[in-house]
Amino acid sequence: MCESKVFLATSEGEQLVLEDVTSISPEGDGYRLVTLFGERRHVRGEIQEIDLLHHRVVLRPPS
Repeated sequence: MCESKVFLATSEGEQLVLEDVTSISPEGDGYRLVTLFGERRHVRGEIQEIDLLHHRVVLRPPS
């Protein structure tokens, strides 16, 4: 499967936002995340890192 985990970078480290993410689309000041199970969530931020090998996406707060 090709699901990813999405994290938000914080001053304390990385905080898990959502697991099993299959779709990431730009939306307003952030991204719309959609999981394999149809859960949707909007997260404000900018892409910091995408690691396809390890199925990780890291967002940082908007500047």
